[in-house]
Amino acid sequence: MSKRFVNAFPAVLAPAMLAIGLTACSDAKSPAKGGTLSDSVVTIPAVPTITVAAVAPNSFSGTLPCADCSGVQTTVAIFADSTYRLRQQFEGKSTTPVVTMGRWELAGGTLTLRGLTDSLRFTQVSEDTIRLAADAKAVLVRADSMNALREPVTVVGAFSYMADAPTFRECASGQTYPVLMKGGYAALERAYRAAKLAPGSAQQVELSARFLARPDDLEGPRERDVVEVVKYVGPSANPDCR
Repeated sequence: MSKRFVNAFPAVLAPAMLAIGLTACSDAKSPAKGGTLSDSVVTIPAVPTITVAAVAPNSFSGTLPCADCSGVQTTVAIFADSTYRLRQQFEGKSTTPVVTMGRWELAGGTLTLRGLTDSLRFTQVSEDTIRLAADAKAVLVRADSMNALREPVTVVGAFSYMADAPTFRECASGQTYPVLMKGGYAALERAYRAAKLAPGSAQQVELSARFLARPDDLEGPRERDVVEVVKYVGPSANPDCR
């Protein structure tokens, strides 16, 4: 982030600078004689605004405070399609990280992560650093390379299948992803067909899945990942689903 700089002159130069200033002003009209006094204008570069492009795609990591553990190892991946993935591991409490998803928004220097049931707000300190809005010492630092958090995660969403084009609309983000027809996909499709839904209908399901980069041969926006089913868990119902 750009910093404002103020020129500081050594004390020994002050008299000389004052003399120069008085000489320059002697030619100006004095207000006492009905004239106007010219003002000197100093332009200070403005602090650059943090833009969406500076935030996404990026990932930030650090340790956040925890009320009942020693700290929360946190990584948040911010994607250009307005979604995020958040991995949190509660030190001294659990060795299994929790991965959640949702949507993010940037307004007035505040980055807000909105999940289904809760949200986190960060203040944008610079292009490389964000801090928890409620705690100035809780800082996450931007990684040199993007960590997209592509490990398996448990998700709930609406699965639909039509014309060999399976899709999954993830509940927390509300985004729709193509589903790869590999891995644990066969069990998911069998369960969907067994439900005998009307053509084009979707079934809310729970999956263990990975979000992978879109293959080059698959049409669609490059920033939108695809879903690889690791395991079909079963039908589900989430009334808060976006």
